[in-house]
Amino acid sequence: MIITILGTESLGVRGLSCSVRLHGRRIVIDPGVALGWSRYGFLPHPFQIAIGAGVREEIIEELRNADDVVFSHFDGDHCPLSEPNPYQLGIHEVRNVLSNCRIWAKGPDNSSPTQLRRRTELTEAIRKDIPGADGMSAGPLEFSFSVPHGQQGEKGTMVMMSRIEEGGVAFVHASDIQLLDGKTTELILDWKPDILLASGPPLYRYSSSPSFQAQRQAAWENALKLSEHIDTLIIDHHLFRSEEGSAWLDRLRRTARGRVLCAADFMQREPLFLEAWRKKLYEWLPVPRGWHDDYRQGKVGFDEYRVRGWEALREKGRIKPCKWYDCCPIKAYTDAGRLERYWVEHYCLVRNRACIRYRMEEAGEYHPDNMLPNGEIREDL
Repeated sequence: MIITILGTESLGVRGLSCSVRLHGRRIVIDPGVALGWSRYGFLPHPFQIAIGAGVREEIIEELRNADDVVFSHFDGDHCPLSEPNPYQLGIHEVRNVLSNCRIWAKGPDNSSPTQLRRRTELTEAIRKDIPGADGMSAGPLEFSFSVPHGQQGEKGTMVMMSRIEEGGVAFVHASDIQLLDGKTTELILDWKPDILLASGPPLYRYSSSPSFQAQRQAAWENALKLSEHIDTLIIDHHLFRSEEGSAWLDRLRRTARGRVLCAADFMQREPLFLEAWRKKLYEWLPVPRGWHDDYRQGKVGFDEYRVRGWEALREKGRIKPCKWYDCCPIKAYTDAGRLERYWVEHYCLVRNRACIRYRMEEAGEYHPDNMLPNGEIREDL
């Protein structure tokens, strides 16, 4: 089983998308992406938009090879949309590939009118019914009945969790549960996952009122309980929409018995908490008035901010590139325009420990200058 987390808050966007590769089968869960429309009074920064565009392309690429696609619910950061804003994934971009996949989705019950409309629009776009998968099992896949989107008893929608097992390893995807409901926690533990990817609590919404403090305490206790029984506990999504989320997870790491990570940790790279840093991004890289309208109309692009954004994050100490970055041939090729920026942005600048070059350098093993971070040899370099 190979789990790849594609997009979530520690990777620079809103969502909780991932792909799971099994022997002869690939499953994509919650293929959606979004950027908060307004945070601290600001629209998404152009650097965020650049990162979001990259994540959107990765999701589309995974869907091209998918056999199964799972929708935990139909919020705009978890599914493609018929009328996306400029920062979301559109149905028109993935209609054909979704038509050829097995679709597993939460049923229409306990859904908001907006979610029901999105479900209908997706059904019409791919021209096939999407039956509710709640409570079903099929081969390596198992789905929960609806569980609360947050706290039990709160007015709102519900979500469907997924369990995938192969070779004695069980992975559970628990989108938007926010760790607030004790019964949902017990259901996860009954599933006995080895790896859990779950949404953490939205601390940025909490005030000092007794009810919010009770939710904070419930999320903490449920996270501790999960960590006692799960080898790898990955908590992300809502938790990292504020910088307080990083402190919360660090404290949990020090207290928990098991291995506690954010998605970026699991993917062996530096996190990009861009939703939490939005106000600072505007201070570091000011954006001219009217830029977003021009972007929407195709008059400007984000390439300039994409380059300058990484430089600003490095200068402000928000990222720590690979220690070999400044002398690495990958940087030299990129600076000379001979290599796509993908490689420095996905490996060098985020200190991705999955880099083959890094591992060989650390082991003192020879590797040619034209070897890419994934081990591929580029004869044109």
